[in-house]
Amino acid sequence: MTSYAVDNPPPARAIADGQNLKVRRLHDISDLYELWTLDILPVVGRKAGHLFETNPERFKRVPPEIADLLGQLTYRTGYDEHYLNMPQRLGLVRPLLGESDGSRHFDESSKFHRAAAGLRQAAVDYVQRSFSTGERQLRNAFRDAAKTMYAYLTVVEGSVATNARDRLRGHFTDVSKVLQNVEYCSGLGLPPAPNGNWPRFGIVDGDGAALISELTQRVTNEDDPTTVPQVGVTKFLAMQRAADYGAASLDDVLLDPVMDDDERANGVIDLVYRWWQGIRDCRTDLDTP
Repeated sequence: MTSYAVDNPPPARAIADGQNLKVRRLHDISDLYELWTLDILPVVGRKAGHLFETNPERFKRVPPEIADLLGQLTYRTGYDEHYLNMPQRLGLVRPLLGESDGSRHFDESSKFHRAAAGLRQAAVDYVQRSFSTGERQLRNAFRDAAKTMYAYLTVVEGSVATNARDRLRGHFTDVSKVLQNVEYCSGLGLPPAPNGNWPRFGIVDGDGAALISELTQRVTNEDDPTTVPQVGVTKFLAMQRAADYGAASLDDVLLDPVMDDDERANGVIDLVYRWWQGIRDCRTDLDTP
């Protein structure tokens, strides 16, 4: 029998701007979800390295440490346990989280996707109710969905999730560092992405999104055995919202799936509803190049 021994825990993550943003997730499976939803970064990393090597006149002022990272992204991806290519990452993470919520896919049959869809739908039903009648019942339905999500997450949270997170995080961080470098981005004719924790933890930025858009337009099928869709500015910003709110939602559910306090339940519902909105916007065909 599953137990829920949690007494009035604090929110898993305060949604705020600037200095108040958290810099880590509370659970490895939540951390992994955010990285997996933003998996487009490792996808463009190899292309970033290829562009660097084939356009010396545009990137001649890139500092040595960034040049070294670009070389690793070019030559180690797919041949190193910490620089996995797309099929390798999919094989590692799919048993835990299904296909990435940041990718265009049609298979929602994984246990994670079914539990997450039920949780998000319960939040939508509560937020979009027409009248106050049934408010208590809809809130309780959300609590039931949260318990189902909790039951699945506690099964996969552990060594396998931690191992997968660790294998993705370094690769992801290296690509982020490249896109935060002024000299490299100048070679693309664009401003750099923000320093710090971008693109994670709700740090959305148009310059960073424009870099992703530019690089995904340059990715071809020859770069990876799996087709890589183009990702425009608005789509990447939606990916960031889905990744941030989704990871924070998982943290909240793992902290307290019962949510006896109505105010806390309403706060988690709002967070999950924003997760639903991010995924909805990820899947729209409308985008800004």
